[in-house]
Amino acid sequence: MNPRQPQRHRHAFTLIELLVVIAIVCTLVGLLLPAVQAAREAARRAQCANNLKQIGLAIQAYHDLFSSFPPGRITSYDPRYAGTNPPCTSDIVDKSIHIFLLPYLDQTPLHNAINQSLTILGTENQTIHTVVVGVYACPSDPESGYPRSLRAGKLARYGVADPARMVFTSYAGCIGSLPVLALPTPDQNCRVAAQKIAQTNGCFNDLSPIRVASVTDGLSNTLFMAEKSTTVLRNLKGLDPEFFNDYGWYITGNWGDTLWSTLYPPNAFKTIASVALSAQKDSASSLHPGGLQVLMGDGSVRFVKETIQSWPMDRLAGLPVGIRLNANGWYENIPTPGVWQMLSTRSGGEAVSSDAF
Repeated sequence: MNPRQPQRHRHAFTLIELLVVIAIVCTLVGLLLPAVQAAREAARRAQCANNLKQIGLAIQAYHDLFSSFPPGRITSYDPRYAGTNPPCTSDIVDKSIHIFLLPYLDQTPLHNAINQSLTILGTENQTIHTVVVGVYACPSDPESGYPRSLRAGKLARYGVADPARMVFTSYAGCIGSLPVLALPTPDQNCRVAAQKIAQTNGCFNDLSPIRVASVTDGLSNTLFMAEKSTTVLRNLKGLDPEFFNDYGWYITGNWGDTLWSTLYPPNAFKTIASVALSAQKDSASSLHPGGLQVLMGDGSVRFVKETIQSWPMDRLAGLPVGIRLNANGWYENIPTPGVWQMLSTRSGGEAVSSDAF
């Protein structure tokens, strides 16, 4: 007879050993996940910076051709809405800086598809409302760069039936330190008050043409564009469920769409009361941790921290402490500007240190 083989026993993990292994795995995942997230955010931030650089090159190409920067916005010349003496008799803020830059961003066919004699909001131009221009969307701003439905009847005036849809953008031009309406109006005989012209101090606004020679503060010290996140407006759905869809349209030159002002600090949505809607929609903002990216006049892209020196704010009113807008449409009792405000003016004569960022 063969000797009986000794019995072999297989040892399993004990419950304590299993828990230790799980704890080790969880710890490793916990250590790895932030690193992965940081790497992804770094990639998104790099793509965002590249977008702004491309926009900067487009602005310079436009200037080379027309010897001026593109207008921040224009009012409509559409005969159906512009009255008898456009643009003075028009009440429609029409095309944005983004529209003027399309041919210089390899989007000439899209630009050629626009009926320039009619409002950009009209049914004749409806096809471009939902065309995505990738360079206008930051990857850290998930609600930009694709079509969203607008509130019912939003474009009914222009013949666009519901459901109207629009593509949103993450970037906007700097109107200056004060959001002053400097469009000619009929009651002023198509003139703009000198006080409004003086306070319209950025590079993209209602004044045109503005040239390189107009930027006496120096292109490297002057803000051209910045991030203006559309995603952050989701936080206001409790106040108005459709507010989120009303602003950030890439085609139009409204303040809440493609223009912003340093009247408000960067990322004002983190510090200003939600009820201060103008501060929420008209300020530069992003979802990058700690600040936002800006395009300077010399084409460089810089990261602005939320802690940059700015005007002291009345957080409930959403305005600098003490400032007021008078009945004639310009600001009074203006505080001493901070670095953030100095950077937004084209000819303020301020001295800004290179380490301000």
